[in-house]
This record gives sequence, C-alpha cells and structure tokens, in this order.
Amino acid sequence: MSEIPERIEREMFEIRSRMAPDVRDLRRHADPKVIGQQVKERVKSRLKETLTRLGRSVAASARAQALLAREAGRKRNPAVFTDAVKSDPRPMILLAVLLAVTAVAVRRLSGGGSQR
Repeated sequence: MSEIPERIEREMFEIRSRMAPDVRDLRRHADPKVIGQQVKERVKSRLKETLTRLGRSVAASARAQALLAREAGRKRNPAVFTDAVKSDPRPMILLAVLLAVTAVAVRRLSGGGSQR
C-alpha cells in the first residue's frame, strides 16, 4: 500500500521534470514585452506590404495616364486623358502635392518668404 503513493510521486516528479523546459519556453513566449515586439513587427511588415502594393498600383496608374496624355496630345483630344484621371485621380493628386512642396521649398531656399 505504501508503494503506490511513492510510485505516484515518482511519476509526478518525472512529468514535472519533462514539462519544465516547456513551461520556461511558454513563459518566455507569453512575456508582454515579447508579445508587444511581435505585434510591432507584424504591423510594420503589413504596413510595408500595403504601402508597396499601393505604390505599385499608383505607379501603374501613372504610367497608364502618361501614355494616355501622350495619345491625347497626338490626337488633340483630351477626353481620353480626363476620363483616366477621373477614374483614378491618385497620380494627379500626388503630382499636385509634389509640385506644391517643390514650390514651397524653392520659395524658402530663395528667401522669398522672409524678406520684408
């Protein structure tokens, strides 16, 4: 009869010793700092993928609009180009923003805004 509790205790000890590395590993993976870092890395990678995809789509749209602008110039009919811009205005918006930023930068560099 006294042999049964000793055997149970021995088996429990063996089970605990086998589980100890798993428990340490679980603690390391369940650490809030580690989880926060993993989430941060995932968000960065997804954002990067999204921006890359968006950039490719805008670049493709800009290429198509540039081709349509040349065609509109050759045929002297801007309707094709205006339809393309209406369907996807992103490249033209980016161009307008880029031109505005460039104009502001040139003005600041030339001292146009600071003279009295």
